[in-house]
Amino acid sequence: MASTVQLGPVETVTINTMVIGPRTTVALGSSPCSLQNSCATRVAVHVSAGTVSAIELSKDGATFDSVGLLGGTSFLNPSDICRITFIVAPTVVFWPL
Repeated sequence: MASTVQLGPVETVTINTMVIGPRTTVALGSSPCSLQNSCATRVAVHVSAGTVSAIELSKDGATFDSVGLLGGTSFLNPSDICRITFIVAPTVVFWPL
């Protein structure tokens, strides 16, 4: 059964127009797991290791587009969704931009 994880909110500080915040590890649910950015700012989501079969992004939660990679960094605007399908859970971290 699919699962959903909310990313954030996180405490950020703005210094010279740069948003700075903590690097946070994500505890994934069952596959496929949707990660929704609930922060007020854009975030970077980094996926590594594990056995991933798909990473997809969505603006509306209905239409998903493949990123064409099985790991790496994706950027999510507020309310955007990253869906990760896996056999062995990867390590996922995010941080505000």
